[in-house]
Amino acid sequence: MTKDVLVSISGAHMVDGDSDDVSVITAGSYFCKNGKHYVIYDELIDGVEGAIRNTIKIREDIVEIIKSGSARSHMIFEKEKTNVCCYAMPFGQIMVGVNTDNIILEEKPDQLRVEIDYSLDVNYEMVSQCHIVIDVRSKALADFRLGE
Repeated sequence: MTKDVLVSISGAHMVDGDSDDVSVITAGSYFCKNGKHYVIYDELIDGVEGAIRNTIKIREDIVEIIKSGSARSHMIFEKEKTNVCCYAMPFGQIMVGVNTDNIILEEKPDQLRVEIDYSLDVNYEMVSQCHIVIDVRSKALADFRLGE
């Protein structure tokens, strides 16, 4: 895969039978080191000053999402395990628990796709069932279509 990539992240959070869907496509960079895939991109959030740098580390059985800047966290998705982190935002901090049910990693020469099913706890209380898809493609060859 090339260094310059397009990153598509889509997620669904199920709360009391209602789904809250989020989707973003942005430019980023990619590299692979010591068997780990690294994806780095910047994110802008309404009401938050400056960009938030996101680093995603991907291995077969563990995905880490590290946020730095005005929002900070280090979320670890590890199959059949629960990991807790502090999610710091400009308005305060919350404890976030991630209980990962499943991780599916698909690698192709110019594409990396990860699907994660997990439940999310906030301040030790379960708030939602979640599904996230991270799709990374070489920028020169990227063609995001629904359903692919």
